[in-house]
Parts: sequence; structure tokens; C-alpha cells
Amino acid sequence: MDPKPIPPYYCCYLLRSTGGGFQRPALYIGSTPDPPRRLAQHNGVSKGGAKRTARDGRRPWEMVLLVEGFASRVGALQFEWAWQHPAASRHLVPDMQDQNEAVEDDDQNKSRKKPKEGRKPPARRTRLSLQAHLEDLHLLLRTRYFAAWPLTVRFFAADVHRVWKGWCDRVDGVVPRHITVVGDGDCEEAPLGQQGAGKSKVGGVKNIQTDYAHIYGYLEKGMDLAENLAGLHCHLCEIQFNQEDLVTVCPQASCKCVTHLICLSTKFLDRASDEDRFVPLEGNCPACNETVPWQLLMQELSIRTRGRVMFQAMRRKEKRKAQKGTKKGSNMPEGVQYSAAPVTDSETVLDLSQAHAHVSDEDNLSLDDNWAELLNSESEPETKTNPPRVEIVIEDSDLDDAISLG
Repeated sequence: MDPKPIPPYYCCYLLRSTGGGFQRPALYIGSTPDPPRRLAQHNGVSKGGAKRTARDGRRPWEMVLLVEGFASRVGALQFEWAWQHPAASRHLVPDMQDQNEAVEDDDQNKSRKKPKEGRKPPARRTRLSLQAHLEDLHLLLRTRYFAAWPLTVRFFAADVHRVWKGWCDRVDGVVPRHITVVGDGDCEEAPLGQQGAGKSKVGGVKNIQTDYAHIYGYLEKGMDLAENLAGLHCHLCEIQFNQEDLVTVCPQASCKCVTHLICLSTKFLDRASDEDRFVPLEGNCPACNETVPWQLLMQELSIRTRGRVMFQAMRRKEKRKAQKGTKKGSNMPEGVQYSAAPVTDSETVLDLSQAHAHVSDEDNLSLDDNWAELLNSESEPETKTNPPRVEIVIEDSDLDDAISLG
């Protein structure tokens, strides 16, 4: 299987039922590269969606929060499974034991009988409440494995955001500073100086941008520079590039800094406070000194080295738009930004969405043979008909074990 570029977007999400007639709202955890499309599927507006979200008149559903920033489908699936099965996840079980022991009274610990040696402790039942899911999410973001990832937690429901903030005030552990928490939708603005203050808000799930349109100018710049490496030198080691070298390109429109991948990685890691980190989170460009997210650099590099055909299709569409006199989008984003509204031009949507489907359906990393059985996947296959050109088929996850629907 050929390696694919880093997808433009992948997230895990928490759904809440707003259908009436039930004592408490049902909750559902899933993952998707396209939240607007996925929410429409869960609500029956379009084909697809998990079977469980179509039962018992619990529709309509709302997406109350997203965990964004996954660099692959596999990474999102790992996080989703751990969030759905906190009592079984190898990432959470030791931390849960420590947390439970910390809140128990010393007298109770003394009076508790020690289990017999060799006897397996009883399995902890997965808790189904909103509070429990948020507590598990908080713990998951603090684990050694996921705490190193450049994730963002985006809330769309003010009441859910308040529960989250209340738990953050009570719990001892702290979510790493690089993991951003954004109050979006009807959530209150974070005061200046607090985590998430000043971060981009999109207003609603329908405005989440799930294609490469917001970094097209950066992709074009990187492709042009990479095709003309002859005679250029690394900004750090000053050695002349070979055409086959892996190089990084600064995303700032006015900066022409190009470096060897290993040179820039070493520089970023040397200036990082975490000596145990192997992959940088971000760093300052050695030429313009602007802060650059490492994942953005790797996304551009992956498209340049693995997605040239996809990019050429994007470029042809942009040229057609220019010939028709259509206003072209901004050439360079400042860092990773979300568009205030989805792309509406039909040609651009078709091209970018096809590219998106190409890189998002499968990950270049292979899972174990028994992965599907372990997750008890309940995905529904698409109908084998000839779709129109603009129809997009992107695989989502329907992992239904331990999802609270009662």
C-alpha cells in the first residue's frame, strides 16, 4: 500500500441526543474526517451513520465537542477506542487506579480486604454519564501517549463546557498547555490569559473546514520551491540540497527559508523544554522567527512527497477559476486557521473533496488483523451504485461497544 499524505482533518466527537421521551440524553462517541457530513448521517439527513444512533427516536443528535488534530485515521481510532473503553484501555487503567486510590479515605484502604494472589480483579464497568465521559477525556489527554499530540478540544455546547471547566478546577492533574481548549458555538469567551483565549472560533459544526483549501497557497509555494532545489542551501547547515533530500519550507508567505528535515527537527527539539520528546510540537523559523507548527510542516511535506497527483488536480482547478475571473482564495494562512464558512465553489469543492477522500479513507499504517473484531465495528457499507462525480465517500468509525445510549 502506497503511503498517503496527512489528511486535512480528522477528529473524535461526542454526540448528545436531543430527542424527547427519555430520562436522560443518550451519548455517543465516534470519529470522522468530516463532522458536518457525519452529523447529517447520524440525524438521517443523508445515508450512513451508526445503527445505534438511528434507534429509539433519539434523533436529532448534536455534536457537543470535538477533539481535533489527529494526523491519521489510525490515531483517531486509537483515541476513540480508549475513550469508549476507559476501563480496558492500556493508556488509562494505571492512571484510573492511581486516581481512585487518591480520592479514597485511608481508613477505607486499611479495612479493605486484599484480593487473593493470582485472582483477576473485577472489571470496572464503563460509566455512561456526561460527567464520566468528560472525566475520562481529561485523563486521556494527560496520558503519556496522547499528551504528546498537538490536539485541540472544541466545545459547541455551553453547558458541556461548564461541566468540563468544573472538573478541571477540581481534579489534581492538568491538561498539557499545548493542548488547546476552545469554547465555540454558544460557549463564553475565555478571558485573556486563559487557555483558549483568542483562538479561532468557527461558530458551529457546519463551518468546520475539512479540506486543504486553507493551506493551498502554502502547498503551492512548497511545491514550486521543491521543484527548484538545485543551487539552494539549507538555512541551518548551509549544505547544498540534493533533489532527493527531504526538506521543510516555512509556511509564511514572505519567507523563503528551506531546511533539511533533520536540521530543523534537531533545532526545534534542542529548544524544547521536554528532553524526552522525539517529535517537535512547534518552533521558530530560523529565518523569519515566526512560530511554526510542526504538524503543518509535515502535512505540506507529505503532500509534496506523496500527493503530487492530487496537488496537480487542485492546481488545475485553481487555474480554471482564475481564467473565469473568480476571486482566488488567500495565498497564505497564518498558522492553522479555520475558514469562517465552507468553500462554496462547486469545482473547488469537487477537487478538494476528492483529494480529501483519497487521503482519508485509509491510513498508510496497517492495523492488526483482529483490529476490526476487537472494536466490534458496526459500520454500514456504502451502496454499490455508480455515484455522481461530486459524491464523496469517506469512511468513518462506528465503534459501538461501551457507547452510552441508555
